[in-house]
Amino acid sequence: MTQTESHIARKADRPDRAAHLAAAEAMPSVRWHGNGSTRRAPRAAAAVAIAAVLGISVYSAYRIDRVVASNAPPAIAFSLGPAHRDVTYCNTRQGGLLPPPLLAGSQTLDLYIPKATATGPLPLAIYVHGGGMTSGDKGNLNPLFLNALASAGYAIASVNYRMAPEFKFPAQIEDIKCAIRFLRANAQTYGLDGSKIVAFGTSVGGQLVALAALTEPRSAIDVGPYPPASSSVTAVADMFGPANLTEGAPSGFSPSGIQQVFGTNSTKDDLARASPTHYVTGNAPPILIIQGVNDAKVLESQSIELYNDLKAAGDQTQLVLVQNMGHMFAQVGPKPIDPSLGQVAQDLVTFFDRYTKGT
Repeated sequence: MTQTESHIARKADRPDRAAHLAAAEAMPSVRWHGNGSTRRAPRAAAAVAIAAVLGISVYSAYRIDRVVASNAPPAIAFSLGPAHRDVTYCNTRQGGLLPPPLLAGSQTLDLYIPKATATGPLPLAIYVHGGGMTSGDKGNLNPLFLNALASAGYAIASVNYRMAPEFKFPAQIEDIKCAIRFLRANAQTYGLDGSKIVAFGTSVGGQLVALAALTEPRSAIDVGPYPPASSSVTAVADMFGPANLTEGAPSGFSPSGIQQVFGTNSTKDDLARASPTHYVTGNAPPILIIQGVNDAKVLESQSIELYNDLKAAGDQTQLVLVQNMGHMFAQVGPKPIDPSLGQVAQDLVTFFDRYTKGT
C-alpha cells in the first residue's frame, strides 16, 4: 500500500466515515456501493493518478528525445558498406531516472564499415565534431572525408559526447577517451584492428583529438568503462582546433563560452588543462595540423604555436596552411581554398597511411 493509499484507508476507518459515505453517495458522479467499495475507489483513483504521472513523465521524456533527434543533422548516406548508427558507448547516466532513450545522452556513435576494400581487420579513424563543446553532432562529419577514408580501407566512427553547460570540461575528453576504449574493446565484433586507431576532428573536435593523443600517459581523465583497453591513438589530425586557451587572441571560445564550458569561476589553470600545448612532450603520437590562414575564430597563431611546440619536443608533426580558408572550411574571398578540400582529404589519408600501413 502506498503512503497515499494508507492515508485514505485510515481516513475511511475514522468514526465519522458514515458522514463521508453519505456525502459521497449524494454525488452523482461517484458510484460507491457498500463498505467494501468505499476503500477500493480511493485506491483506484490514486492508482490512476500515479499512472497518469508516470505516463506524462515517460511521454515528456519521449518528446524531449524526439526534439533532440529532430535537431540533429540527417543521417549521412554511406554506400560503401554497412553503417551501424547510434551505437551506445560508455553510458555514465546508467541507473538514473530517465527512460532508456535518454540514458545514453549524447554518448552514441555511428560506425561505417567499408566492405569492398576489406581483406582483414580494418584500421579505424574516429571523427570528433566541433561546436564549442556546447553543440554539434556526429552527423556533422563531412562526406568527403568519410568517403576518402572508407575508400582507402578505413572504418570510420563519428562520435557524440556530453555537452556543456550541463557537463563541464573535462567530461568531453573523458568521453572521447572512453569511445576509443570501447571501440578497441569491441574491435573483433566490428572487424577492426584495435592496434591501428587514428582520430581527426574539426574546431574543438581537433582540440579534443589532440588532447587524446597528448594525454595518454596521464590516467586521471581515463575514467569510465573498459579500463583494460587503452585509449592510445596511432596518429591524429587536428583541423583548426584551439591549442592554447590561455592566450589573449581568439582561441575558439568567447568569454560566455568559457563560462559555459569551464564554469563561472574558471581559472587560467583550468584553461591550461584544456590546452593541447600544455601537454606537449616527446614521443607523442604523430599530429597533422590543418589550419585556414583566414580563420578569425581560431587564429592561425594557435596552430603554429602547437606545431612549433611539437617540433621543439622532437615529435612527428606536419602543418598544412590552407589559403583563402576561414573556420570550418569556409572560403574567404573570391579565390577557392588552396589546397582544395579534396586535396586536404587526400593529405589526411596519406598522413594516416604513413603510420597505419607504413606507406
